[in-house]
Amino acid sequence: MIIQSAINILVVDDEDHICDIIEEALSSEKYNLMVTTDSQKALDYIETHPIDLVLSDLKMGDFSGTEILEQTLKIHSDAIVILMTAHPTVRTAISVLKKGAYDFLVKPFKLELLKTTIERALAHQQVTRENVRLRGQVEFLKIFNANTTGVEIEKILEMVVESCKNELDAIAVGLIEIDPKTGEPLNFYSATDTPEQKEIVCDEDTLSKFMGSRRTRPVIEAQRIKSKKNQAVRISIYQPILIRRNLHGIINIIIESRFGQITPGQLDILSILTNSAANAIANNNLYKDLQQSYLEAIHGLANAIEARDNYTAGHTDRVSILAGEMAEALGWDERKKYNLVMGCTLHDIGKIGVPDNILNKTSKLTEEETKIMRVHPKVGLQIIRGISLFKPAIPYIIAHHERWDGKGYPKQLKKEEIPIEGRLLSVVDTFDAILSDRPYRKGSTVMEAVSELRKYRGIQFDPELVDIFINLLRQGKIDLKEHYEIDEDLSGLDEIIISETVSV
Repeated sequence: MIIQSAINILVVDDEDHICDIIEEALSSEKYNLMVTTDSQKALDYIETHPIDLVLSDLKMGDFSGTEILEQTLKIHSDAIVILMTAHPTVRTAISVLKKGAYDFLVKPFKLELLKTTIERALAHQQVTRENVRLRGQVEFLKIFNANTTGVEIEKILEMVVESCKNELDAIAVGLIEIDPKTGEPLNFYSATDTPEQKEIVCDEDTLSKFMGSRRTRPVIEAQRIKSKKNQAVRISIYQPILIRRNLHGIINIIIESRFGQITPGQLDILSILTNSAANAIANNNLYKDLQQSYLEAIHGLANAIEARDNYTAGHTDRVSILAGEMAEALGWDERKKYNLVMGCTLHDIGKIGVPDNILNKTSKLTEEETKIMRVHPKVGLQIIRGISLFKPAIPYIIAHHERWDGKGYPKQLKKEEIPIEGRLLSVVDTFDAILSDRPYRKGSTVMEAVSELRKYRGIQFDPELVDIFINLLRQGKIDLKEHYEIDEDLSGLDEIIISETVSV
């Protein structure tokens, strides 16, 4: 495997003295020169060696330099070819330029012109290769932009893997994210040409190359393989992902290269994309820490509310659990489930503004007291307004007392006008309230609570969500003994469902 640095130049001319002059003129430069008068030997060399620039005579006996041109560009797509001839015509010049030649030199030429032409050609080639690096930076900017606009970490790391595969022309790329404290894998991402390659680039054993080390540069290994009709080199690159000098993962890359070359530009692209992965992981970890801190603060607020009323202790936790089972049944993703926990925990935060004498009243509320109690969703909205992290909780706070028939509060929304978050919370909030003791009554049985939900199905509650919740109870998905210390026979739920099916 070669990390290319020096420029590889092939010179082909059937006249010995021309070859000698060119070799002498270029020998003082930092070039790897291969000079030959044998056209077939030149073609063989093109097949088996890396080449940056070819300087070839256009007419060598019965052999045409255009064949050198075509073979070079076929195998080395970004190589530069300059043709030489003692018998120039406009038609010939146009023809070879159309076929991809960079320039056309007329013999005899001054050696200074030769050197200038080569330098100009190599400068042009450098610009072309720099564009590859620029593409890598564009890919990084895409990922960075995704990382700052709320795209989930999984999507960002998938983008890193795809970009590595595309920009390094790899046949397989894998990214293993690990827990930096334990070294245990957390997630695997891959992009491969074949399913078998996934197992190779996602092999946990590759982590051992960097465990206990703070190496930042990649480990590069190479082996010769048979690729179709040609010999090739399989290059394996193992690039560590470090954050504050701690290993957070590894990017594994497989490249099949005819000449076993990796350019500095390719390594630059890999470095850019690795840094983007590290930034994404670091930002995600910080965000999760922030989320955890906010959740703890949220629970503190909820506990402050419940501390004012002994009868509602544990209400928000139970509602969160019940709602979580509903979300699972509805197929909600992890982000929506996280928002659900926040929303359920904060849904009654507005009760901070309700006086104790109303909140803990043991008898029926007066009309005026009811009006005060019904303001709590709006008060809750005012409390969290302006805190962007709490924004997902808004539909839970403002809509959990709306009714399917439009007679709820505070906005008298009806049916699908009510956010599904509010409709879902309404069902589980009511169920928990019916089962829980209150100052003015003892908690009811599960069957009584189910009967109440069915009674107001399509009136107060979304009928579909009521059915889903009752089915969760029937399937035993909700642990009533743990959450309510209830060990009730629920076999009657089957009879309810059967009777409803028959009546339909």
